[in-house]
Amino acid sequence: MASPAHAAPIAAHSQVHSCCTPSAAKERVFSEAKDLGADYIRVDIEMSSIFEAEDGSESDAPDWSGLDEIAALSKKYDVPVLAILLAPPHFVSTCPDKADPSPCAVADTAKFGALAGEVAKHAAPTIDHWEILNEPDGPWRFEGTPEEYASMLSAAHDGIKAQVPDAQVVMGGLALPHKPEWLERVFATPGADAIHKFDIANVHLRGPVDNVVRRYVEFRSWLGAHGFHGPVWVTEHGYPAATPYQYDRAYRGGDAAQAAYLTQTLVGLGEVGAPQVFVTLRDDVLGQYASEGLEHIEDTNPDAMTRRPSFDVVKRIIDNWDQLMAWRAQQRDNEQQQRIQQAAAAVSASEARAARAKFREARVRVHAARGALAHPPRSKKRLARLKTRLARARALLAGRRMMLLWHSAHARWYSDRAYERGVAVGLLKQRIASGG
Repeated sequence: MASPAHAAPIAAHSQVHSCCTPSAAKERVFSEAKDLGADYIRVDIEMSSIFEAEDGSESDAPDWSGLDEIAALSKKYDVPVLAILLAPPHFVSTCPDKADPSPCAVADTAKFGALAGEVAKHAAPTIDHWEILNEPDGPWRFEGTPEEYASMLSAAHDGIKAQVPDAQVVMGGLALPHKPEWLERVFATPGADAIHKFDIANVHLRGPVDNVVRRYVEFRSWLGAHGFHGPVWVTEHGYPAATPYQYDRAYRGGDAAQAAYLTQTLVGLGEVGAPQVFVTLRDDVLGQYASEGLEHIEDTNPDAMTRRPSFDVVKRIIDNWDQLMAWRAQQRDNEQQQRIQQAAAAVSASEARAARAKFREARVRVHAARGALAHPPRSKKRLARLKTRLARARALLAGRRMMLLWHSAHARWYSDRAYERGVAVGLLKQRIASGG
């Protein structure tokens, strides 16, 4: 099958940290993202490792080594980076005395924005997409308030745009899009103008297949109702390969279930127009995330990489994206036509039932007319009337039989067409499920 004419909107969520992932592991993950055919690779950029001295104060000279390494790998493998700005340094934090202040909000938003601008300027033009924090609506990731995040987002946006006007600012990926109260407060923060301080909205989607697609559409619609009509990316999406964590009952059974699940969600999200979906490329370390990746790559021994069947399935989806989208469009068309034919068959069947009742009534009339002639009356006029009544009853019966046959034939024809459409739907679903 030919490669797609249009790039598949599928990217890689890498679990790579600029500060701390060993170089060999970074290289392996970028190489795997390239082999997968990912449109982007999502990487963590820890600001504290760039600007912070050992004592938590501001460093005299930024350490750009980790960021430079990511930029170099992006160039080498020709995979654009979505960089997540994380871990604001101690000296701008609201909790500078904590051993790890990275989940805290910042006290000096102006300084935070300026630092974000420095990072974007240093990485330009190789890296030009900047996500501001990760899952800020989740207390496990961000301990600040929605209002504090709004101020951080606004400051980072202004700082980045001041240094690199063409850079794209991405809102921090929301873990709970079905609970929009948090984002309501972000947008309502006085002075932040947060609704205008990102170019790309961002959501994380996991859960049963139907929920994934539905929540994406609902979240995009919610944003539109609040005035944002730009792209909405999915920057984390995955499904565990370990059966105990496979929460969709329709997709249980280990590696094969993971691959089947991702096929359905990726095609489903593509169908509703998601511009980018970042699939978890490699395993994390805990619970369901320990088997969510398309492959397992250890930081300490990246050469001992293990690809799951889902890697090849997602790669095949990327390679055959246009064909899969065409098949899904044909599936939907056949489903629509099947519904139309089923409705027409139901109407014709109803009309056939009514015609059958009228046919029986007409047959009763014929029997009655025949019975009246069983003992012919002496009066010629009376006899003529009875014969006329029988002729009319027979003519009515013939007409009613014709209508019964007509409506019954229509019901069968529509039913057969609906069955044929159903067969076509089933075949297309099989083709899509095979990943092309």
